[in-house]
Amino acid sequence: MKKNIICCLSVILIALSASAQSDSATAWLSQIPYDGVPLAQAFDSRVPDPAVYRQHANKVYYIWGARSPQQPDGVMASKYFPSMRNPDRKRTIDWYKEHHPDWIMYQEDRVTPAYGFIYSWGGATPLDISNPEVREYYMNEFILPAIKAGYKMVAMDNVSLSNMPKCVGHYSGTKWVPLYSGKRDDPAFQKDLVSWIEFLRDRLHPLDVSIAANIKATTAPKEIRLRMLNAVDVWGDETGFSHGGKNLTDASWEREFSSLMEITPSKGYFGVNQVNGTVEEAPHEQIEWVIANFLLCRGPKSMLSVAGFDMSNKKAMYQQFNYRPEMDVNIGKPLEDPRKDSSDAWMRAYQKGMVLVNPSSKDTVTVKLPKGKWKTLNGDTVSGTVVLQPASGAVLTKK
Repeated sequence: MKKNIICCLSVILIALSASAQSDSATAWLSQIPYDGVPLAQAFDSRVPDPAVYRQHANKVYYIWGARSPQQPDGVMASKYFPSMRNPDRKRTIDWYKEHHPDWIMYQEDRVTPAYGFIYSWGGATPLDISNPEVREYYMNEFILPAIKAGYKMVAMDNVSLSNMPKCVGHYSGTKWVPLYSGKRDDPAFQKDLVSWIEFLRDRLHPLDVSIAANIKATTAPKEIRLRMLNAVDVWGDETGFSHGGKNLTDASWEREFSSLMEITPSKGYFGVNQVNGTVEEAPHEQIEWVIANFLLCRGPKSMLSVAGFDMSNKKAMYQQFNYRPEMDVNIGKPLEDPRKDSSDAWMRAYQKGMVLVNPSSKDTVTVKLPKGKWKTLNGDTVSGTVVLQPASGAVLTKK
């Protein structure tokens, strides 16, 4: 009996210790205000003076892929890492072929490295993250030096549960070792990728280091998706409600909304929204759409990131600081969860206003407003009803 009690107490103490480590690593998230529009910055190589992060009504609280761990007070910097690839350009694929040939992941033809992305300088070597030796190597060679340099957060990019790079296997000497099918949503691949991120969490939280991840999870089974999202402290959502310069609508909007409703009430979140052209030149209607959707879905630890998208070159314009006057809006804290109106628009009441979203790509809807007068983001006064065009939103302030 006494032995059983001691064992139970040990288990409880271990659980409490793990919880305390997690709370310590994520304490910075409590600085994010539940009112206004807290912001996140996607990369910062074109931000000459980080003081700009704190100079507007709504402020930046997080940087994905910061050049330096030293930032203004209240801004968390994260060190960027490609989750399944070597982050050091000097260690080319030829270097790995010489030193660790059995760590390189290939596609189905057993010849093509599973790069996933090819850049102007080449591809980052894809690594077998299921291999315990690779995990320790990645931690010791790349992540721990960043922590020693002062970073308190890592940003793991391209966490693709759909196996976008089409990883299949590696060589052990001359022998081919198959690991995955290379097909979309391979359960074995998903299991290893989740395990890799959980490994990082378990190693980093005791060091008071938190984890953000750009997770592509929309087609994975729900239990896998939630396990992955719960393994990280902040979900970096590069889809947002405007992606590639176009607003998400209909079924795509519904999938994004459903994912956020599973995560934002309790988890850290930042949504990257790519608007048409530069942020400064993007249509007011699209900026309001992005802000309205953020406020519709946000939780207490949510942040918004807005970037331009070059439609002609199909390229996101990250790295510079973007701000529009519309981002000054602050309608207080949410008073309710999102709800669907009889018009099929979505709405959410706030202390000092409300937000409306029409996710349909075709239908114009008319929404009946509560009594009183309301001010729109562009300064107009409305009352009675408001008309929402397809793929549009409205942020209204009580007058």
